[in-house]
Amino acid sequence: MFGSTSVDPTVKIQAVNDGFDTLLILRKQETVNAVDVSGPDTEGVDLRLLYDGVDVFRTPASQLLKMFGDRGYRIDAAAPESPAVLDRTIAVIRWTSQDVPLDPDDGVPLYFTSALVSNENPTW
Repeated sequence: MFGSTSVDPTVKIQAVNDGFDTLLILRKQETVNAVDVSGPDTEGVDLRLLYDGVDVFRTPASQLLKMFGDRGYRIDAAAPESPAVLDRTIAVIRWTSQDVPLDPDDGVPLYFTSALVSNENPTW
């Protein structure tokens, strides 16, 4: 017969809307482990992802990372396009195939384009 197989019990549920999408990740098919939100890809989309009142998708990435650092959170910014706020289990992405303003200091998008919030240290 066939040997035993390992099944990954992680479930991903994606909701797509005009201009943004959301992905819910459930471990062991029981509870939400993480939420991944892609930022608005057009100007007219009224989506705001707030962290302590600050809009994650409309605040320059360097300013947002500085805010986290000033609050004492550890930042893993080894890859400027995908830093992680380790103490808050937040990972953000700054890459896209769309024509967006670039940060003159590092050449990646000026604003975050996706954010993942998890109950464990996230990795992309």
